Amino acid sequence: METPVEDIPKGWTNDPALFEGFFVYDSAEAQRARRHGIKDPKPLLMTTPDTGDMGYIITSEGRFYWGDLMIDHIAEITRPRTWPEILRVLATKGDKGLRKKLVRPVVVDEEPWEEEMVAEGQAPSVPSSTDVPSTSEK
Repeated sequence: METPVEDIPKGWTNDPALFEGFFVYDSAEAQRARRHGIKDPKPLLMTTPDTGDMGYIITSEGRFYWGDLMIDHIAEITRPRTWPEILRVLATKGDKGLRKKLVRPVVVDEEPWEEEMVAEGQAPSVPSSTDVPSTSEK
């Protein structure tokens, strides 16, 4: 969903350089979205660095979501429901003008990389017995 630059509200951007690394499959943002039941999130807007905010808007399966990179919750934008209207509200009232409903986290299968992680102190150990000569003994 391409949005012309002139339609982007002040304080927001769709600059691909700012999206780089965000919402790719293994990113924390994509994992957070999946853990809120959002499949295949597509970033649409991020707040500009000069605002001091870290807000974003993503879309998935015809719905729009608001979030912030510094917090762990995501909210579905319930009003307005169309992208042009969301842009209009952002331009006139800011994100406070959007009606949002928090999305509850859902249980998801473990990510493949989590299965490989070993907590500190639980690493495999090498069995030792008194039959094994010590290299420190002389």
